[in-house]
Amino acid sequence: MTDNSPAQLVLDPKHPGFHDAEYIKRRQHFFDISRDCRLNKKELSFIEYTAEENAVWAHIYQKLELLQQQHAWSEYLKGKAALQLDSNHMPQLVELDKRIAATYGIRLVPAEGLLDTRDFHGLLSNGIMPCTQFIRHHAHPEYTPEPDAVHDVLGHLPPLMNKEYGEITRLIGKGVRGSQDDALWQWDKIYWFTIEYGLIEEQGEIKAFGAGLLSSYSELMHCFTDAVEKRPLSISEIVRTDYDPTQMQPILYVMPSLAELNKQLTDWISKLGLK
Repeated sequence: MTDNSPAQLVLDPKHPGFHDAEYIKRRQHFFDISRDCRLNKKELSFIEYTAEENAVWAHIYQKLELLQQQHAWSEYLKGKAALQLDSNHMPQLVELDKRIAATYGIRLVPAEGLLDTRDFHGLLSNGIMPCTQFIRHHAHPEYTPEPDAVHDVLGHLPPLMNKEYGEITRLIGKGVRGSQDDALWQWDKIYWFTIEYGLIEEQGEIKAFGAGLLSSYSELMHCFTDAVEKRPLSISEIVRTDYDPTQMQPILYVMPSLAELNKQLTDWISKLGLK
């Protein structure tokens, strides 16, 4: 597996922390230790989070708690409880890794930032979930222009305590692994509209499923309004639907069950002739 992600931290000029020298220094530290651990297969280590970083985590965790209890799908809530997340202190990957591995066998690896598509999904296909360790800038605790540790831990990790969900992440990884470069855009959309921004039916109600919804107060509020067009799950339609990551999502897909998502992914992989 090749690694094409940049070897140096790069922040967009519009990033809230772009002009904060201390934040950039801290981000570079996370970038270096996470990349070193991932590429050199080192053991996860304990991170000494600052009071400011813990305050950002606590603010988001506590603001989302009630909303998640009302709107999150049941397996997410079970997984979140089983992970024993501390509402006041940023959880440690080394501890979360042990709890997730003990339940299903999926392991965590630090990610310095966004990874190359093939590298990211190659890890998923082998039962390894990349997870960032840095935290968004404190000036805008409810906004992040990139996936950070709050998004990953609150959004992606609780569902990994469910075996069926873990198999779905592997299936998408398998699809990416077998696809040619000019077909990767399909899997980008599939991942976006399911794992990141999917909805799911439970006992006649629509619940939040995707990590992008479950880790964002504004998205979790927005997705249940009439401003969002809710369409039935269809992988063939998803790959024809565009999205803008900088805007509130106007279109979301509702899956009737994890089993149906698994079936449609399996059928899509078969249709593409992938192994």
